[in-house]
Amino acid sequence: MENKFETFKELFETSQNEKRGLTFYLNGQTVAGIVTKTIGTEAVEVRNQMFSRIILIIDEIDGIAIS
Repeated sequence: MENKFETFKELFETSQNEKRGLTFYLNGQTVAGIVTKTIGTEAVEVRNQMFSRIILIIDEIDGIAIS
């Protein structure tokens, strides 16, 4: 089974390159934002209207939706 980074990599790249929003599902919570960069294969940095920098640990992500 491939790791979560490889599973989500295409969505991260689409968000970063095309400035498309993603909704991240983490432990029953949601975080919406645009990917600004990936941090190795461990984390992803996103921004949204409320916060300029949010770091999400990839292993904590349950799912992702693209808008």
